[in-house]
Amino acid sequence: MIFLGIDLAALEKRPSGYCILEKINNELLCKTGIIKKDSEIIKLAHENKPIVISIDSPLSFSKNGKAFRLCDIEARRRGFMVLPLNMPSMKLLTLRGIRIKKELSGMGFEVIEVFPTGAFKSLNIPLPKRNFNKTIENLRELNLKFDKVKTIHELDAIISAYTAYKYYKKEVIILGDQEEGTIVFPL
Repeated sequence: MIFLGIDLAALEKRPSGYCILEKINNELLCKTGIIKKDSEIIKLAHENKPIVISIDSPLSFSKNGKAFRLCDIEARRRGFMVLPLNMPSMKLLTLRGIRIKKELSGMGFEVIEVFPTGAFKSLNIPLPKRNFNKTIENLRELNLKFDKVKTIHELDAIISAYTAYKYYKKEVIILGDQEEGTIVFPL
């Protein structure tokens, strides 16, 4: 079983992290790296055939054009500080996320929206920007096996792929609604 997690940057010229998580027996083996272009994300999916693809990006706008969707409001109520969709950088990220989701879904992949900061917090794992090494240690305690990770983008991609795995196992909380958009958090 293979899962793909993407820590998406708003622009193709900036680094996006990826994690290919493969479950072999009881081990969760992770291969991470940095990519930039949409075509590289599509190629990763095409070559690895993941069961679920998780993307750290809003994958929809609000129905009413407001700054927050229902899933964002519910996340904020739980203490996860998602950013408003009407910020210029978030608009760019959302447009890119929507474009990639549409292409991947068109290829037959199941694509979910995740929020790594909230995932780390829901699992009581320190955020990478606060304690990089402790985050790595805690991820390894979840039975995730990976080589040296150099960037926060890769750690965010690992927790994104782990959330896709937990989604497959139905061990998640899903906030929002299918019509406007959902965010998936691991339990």
